[in-house]
Amino acid sequence: MTAEHTPVHEVGRPQHRIWNEMEPTPLGDFGDRIMIKALTVDKAQVLQVEIAAGTVIPNPADPSEQEVHLMEQIDVVLSGRMKYVVGKEEFVLGAGEALGIPGGVPHSAVALEHTTMFEVFTPVPQFPTGEVRTP
Repeated sequence: MTAEHTPVHEVGRPQHRIWNEMEPTPLGDFGDRIMIKALTVDKAQVLQVEIAAGTVIPNPADPSEQEVHLMEQIDVVLSGRMKYVVGKEEFVLGAGEALGIPGGVPHSAVALEHTTMFEVFTPVPQFPTGEVRTP
């Protein structure tokens, strides 16, 4: 957890969800181009992510821009295809492939097809997920 993060739940409290009943929510400024379901505990977060084909992360206006964050990130592609640039290396992932991105490493991605994947972050990122946490 970063120093700026103030938990809105009791630390150490289990977070239970019925995944198939959760409604996806849009991720920030991406609107319905990126829809997520989130489960967050004290130091880690998992997201189910639906990304529309052609969506560029982090900056749709500048596909060459890379983001850098301190969280470690693991992406597991369930369907579709994603192209990542991590530092100066390029990876194209399809269904059944995964990529781990260490914290502090610049990276970007583009959905080559409509893609469904899981993302795991630790510590918990600070972007809005729309998640309602167990108090």
